[in-house]
Amino acid sequence: MKYSEWKTLSADERQNIGWHRHPHIRTATLFAIVFAITFIIVVLGISKNSTIHLNRKPTAKEAFTMAKLFVKEKLKQPQKAVFPNNSFKSVIDTTTNSYEVQSTVKIENDRGKMEQSAWEVKMLYTDGDWAEKNSWQVKKIDIIPQP
Repeated sequence: MKYSEWKTLSADERQNIGWHRHPHIRTATLFAIVFAITFIIVVLGISKNSTIHLNRKPTAKEAFTMAKLFVKEKLKQPQKAVFPNNSFKSVIDTTTNSYEVQSTVKIENDRGKMEQSAWEVKMLYTDGDWAEKNSWQVKKIDIIPQP
């Protein structure tokens, strides 16, 4: 029913007509359906973007992040370890998914003084989310105190 037809109805006829034939309610229902469909499309698009990193190999920075976690597990006092932000060397072989990361860490020694140590982690990426420990296989961890 058009709005011009609605205006010609008497009050009793308007009361007895079904809600789905009312022009304003019909318009609101259509807009609600369009909004719901648009909202679902946007949500699915956002969730698809958050899983992009599952289908690609980790970058050097991501490998460095995971290597720091593995080094922390080997330290006596991991909560006091200080890692450099972006100072690291990496060798990545994408054909075998092997990652070799080298950097330094400041750790507290037995006497309570901070000392610098070099470390090297060799690991394999086994697929999945790079931020999960079970997506990596650690081959070797060396932590060498520097004089």
